[in-house]
Amino acid sequence: MTISTNQSGTAFDACLEEGTRQSQNLIQGWCASLAERLYGRSKTQADPAQRRTLQNVAAALKENRAFIEAGFVKQLEAAVRDEIHQAGGRQPDRPANSFSALSFDQLELMGDNQVQEAVESARLQQQIKLASEAGLVGFSARLSTAQGFDRVRTDKNPWRPEVVSQVLFALLKTTPVANHMRASWLGNGAQLMGEQLHLFYVALDRMLAEQGVLPAPYGVLSTAQVRGGTSAAFAADPATEPAAQAPVVSPSRLDTQLVTAGHLGQSVHNKLLTLDRLHHLLVGDYDASFKGLAASSDGNSDAPLHSDFAHTVPNALDMLMELEKKGITPVSRANDTRSTPLPLAQMRAHLKTDAKTLGQSLAIEVIGLMIKQLADDDRLLMPVRQVIVNAEPAFLRLAVTDPRFFSDKTHPARRLLDVITSASLAYASEDTAGFAEFMATVQQTAALLTEEHASDAQHFAGLLQTFEKSQARQSQQYLEAQRRAVQALLQAEQRNLLAEKIASEIHERPDFVEGNRIITSFLTGPWSQVIASERLRGEHGQAGLSKALYGRTLDDLLWSLDPAKVLNHQKRLLKIIPHMLESLREGLLSIAYPLEHSRSFFDELMLIHRAGLRVVAPRSDTSGKPRSELADMFSSDDALESSRPWLAPAEAQHTGFIDDSDDQVGSAPSAAFQQQGMPEGAALQLGDWVELLVDLRWLRAQLTWISPHNTLFMFTSEGGRKHSMTARVLNHLQRSALVKVVSHQGVLDGALDGVARTAMRNSLVNEPVV
Repeated sequence: MTISTNQSGTAFDACLEEGTRQSQNLIQGWCASLAERLYGRSKTQADPAQRRTLQNVAAALKENRAFIEAGFVKQLEAAVRDEIHQAGGRQPDRPANSFSALSFDQLELMGDNQVQEAVESARLQQQIKLASEAGLVGFSARLSTAQGFDRVRTDKNPWRPEVVSQVLFALLKTTPVANHMRASWLGNGAQLMGEQLHLFYVALDRMLAEQGVLPAPYGVLSTAQVRGGTSAAFAADPATEPAAQAPVVSPSRLDTQLVTAGHLGQSVHNKLLTLDRLHHLLVGDYDASFKGLAASSDGNSDAPLHSDFAHTVPNALDMLMELEKKGITPVSRANDTRSTPLPLAQMRAHLKTDAKTLGQSLAIEVIGLMIKQLADDDRLLMPVRQVIVNAEPAFLRLAVTDPRFFSDKTHPARRLLDVITSASLAYASEDTAGFAEFMATVQQTAALLTEEHASDAQHFAGLLQTFEKSQARQSQQYLEAQRRAVQALLQAEQRNLLAEKIASEIHERPDFVEGNRIITSFLTGPWSQVIASERLRGEHGQAGLSKALYGRTLDDLLWSLDPAKVLNHQKRLLKIIPHMLESLREGLLSIAYPLEHSRSFFDELMLIHRAGLRVVAPRSDTSGKPRSELADMFSSDDALESSRPWLAPAEAQHTGFIDDSDDQVGSAPSAAFQQQGMPEGAALQLGDWVELLVDLRWLRAQLTWISPHNTLFMFTSEGGRKHSMTARVLNHLQRSALVKVVSHQGVLDGALDGVARTAMRNSLVNEPVV
């Protein structure tokens, strides 16, 4: 037996119930195995003091076992509910509750204790995941099918190891025992929890298999994603994948590659950069060490680096060789009559030799890692990456004298790097229109960065101002078009939302006559838009609109559609028909609605009126059907018609509107979106860059505006070209892979987050002795 899409929701509900039951076995098994291990270790200790310590730790576990077991089941159940709820929220796809999602900016806001707890929690998460991954692979595949996904989504697994480890860590923090006992439980119990979690996954996987749930296939990640440039969750929704060819990623090793030195590929860079030291750098604890490279406090410029850190920086020559293999090499300025700057590797080595403090060494380390992240980012074109690599000496000189570069997002040097990399995402290739002009501006700025005096914030502030002015001149012609487009879309959304409300009001009117699809579609569609526009103009104080002319036309129209009322008042009908038709046409023209689109309505209305004047029932294929049956026939179509946003031709022209028509867009969201409660367009955030297929050509575009009620979206591509659409159209384009995400995050922010993750990895290499 295989499970259908309609059955998948039932299987997932059953899995939730079974998971709650199995969580009791999970924590009971962990407590029992941990107590056994602690007592076993105590027997092997030759030192009586160590033996007593382990026995006391085991005794404390026994005393608190009931508290731990009850709290774990309750808190895990709550965490699972939260995960399911958050899965329906509007957020980018990335591994929630995972230390691999640690950001550079978050680290600055953390306290020392929080940093230490983050490392301990990450170490626990690492060990649990490694021990449970064999069971996780199969369970996640079946669970994704039960959740309605067509590919594996481990980030949507509410029982993933990250969630379980955080529940356990938070629970043990509240247990009333000494810190060393808690640390012993975590150190001795991490592997055991992973083994118990493996059994938990196997049990749930077996239950889903017995219900006929087949495993979903594992997806792929782009190269940039594997490096952490976008989502770190493998098997992301194919509609949000970048267009680049993606290599297959082993599902069992993706996250463990990030934390295990033996699986790092490039290995841990250096033990100097740890999370706590990076945190100190961000909060300014090393400010006193940033006194420049010219001299030490006693005036001796040859003072050596602190002995503990003299050989802890990464090998600059290795990095230079990597860049040269990729065709990225420092630009020589041999033709410059001024002094030629030192080559990159020599410059970095010189700064490291002169560094006299931990703060300066860390600054050099962080800048090197940041530049390497940017140089490896495939989203940036090669000429842009070349410029960034060549500018590294300037950022190195600045970093060792001004630590605000790391802690202040508004620092001019950081902003300069950010605006250059962000603006470069607009160009998908070097042949893209406007790239040559953009690159000329970048190179002019970069030439000034190679100057030896480019080492203070003031110098970078001047370069930033010049660059932004240049960009503003190039984009000035697009600003007015952007303003008009936004104004048109705001007006359209306001009108559409009011029209939807008016359509509902029309349905609820006691004189509303059901049973005619053509008439109903007109009233709940274009005529609702006419009345909405009339009300909005009246609210804005335009003269002569307080009489609600088109609202009164609706009264007359509904009266004329009721045969029982018209029967004895044919003279009135004859009198109002000319004025009614004139008002209907004027109303449609007031919103620039094409009259030819309403021809079927006027034809149907004429037939009804003729029948009323002749006292003959109008022709209808629905005559004789019960009212309830008619309501069922037309309710879904009417609802779709009344809720479909509409833009006037001028509004559509200003905004590049992609029409929401049945031949373009499916009438309902995908099953996966419905089951997860996701809003349409949920994967995109303001500022995201995408590849968008327009007129059979792929364009690089940025999501530059989202309407206040999330019903309309606008992208901007090369030359300031606008592309607006409804949420439903965007959802359809994503499902059809006609919108592909290039970047969910700023390039510089991503590079700095990569530095934070490296610091975390370095912190996990040496596990504490328990």
